[in-house]
Amino acid sequence: MSSLKGNICVFTGSRPGRRSDYANVARQFGRELVDRGYGLVYGGGNVGLMTVVADTVLECQGHVTGVIPETLVEKEVVHRGLSDLRIVHSMHERKAMMAELSDGFVALPGGIGTMEEFFEVLSWAQLGMHRKPCGLLNVVDYYQPIVQFLDDAVEQDFLKPKHRALLIVEKEPGRLLDRFEPFIVTHESQRFDRTKT
Repeated sequence: MSSLKGNICVFTGSRPGRRSDYANVARQFGRELVDRGYGLVYGGGNVGLMTVVADTVLECQGHVTGVIPETLVEKEVVHRGLSDLRIVHSMHERKAMMAELSDGFVALPGGIGTMEEFFEVLSWAQLGMHRKPCGLLNVVDYYQPIVQFLDDAVEQDFLKPKHRALLIVEKEPGRLLDRFEPFIVTHESQRFDRTKT
């Protein structure tokens, strides 16, 4: 959709989590994306928090692109009602395509897969492979241990302060997207090169 301001990639759980806060904020985030003119890029599943975000964007007449590998089509119960569904061969291809299609990256609450995908794009930012914003939506302090870990990594000289500063952390969807605004760039001006991953 040419009218979109850009696309925000969301990594989040294939489970809903224990607290209702997670789904509530996921819905709020989906509405904020549409209100601000952004499309959603996500993993293409129809389960957990990922479907909460996707369905909210769709209900608000927004654009949703799902990217899912063949091996997960059945396991994650692929969402067949998306604006655009891309079925790829591998997890590597999935992550590279999501990165290429997106202008920023957000992790909502999730588990190992969420963290693996988010930290990969954050590490690509650290290596200078892109300048797209990376943020944690720290719903009810879910990600506080991760934030503390990174602060400790700086303290112990395993992480440079300038690289720690690449991570944006906010508790409210609107504030997180406010901080993304200055960094959003078009795909044309900052092409993501999959061959460098």
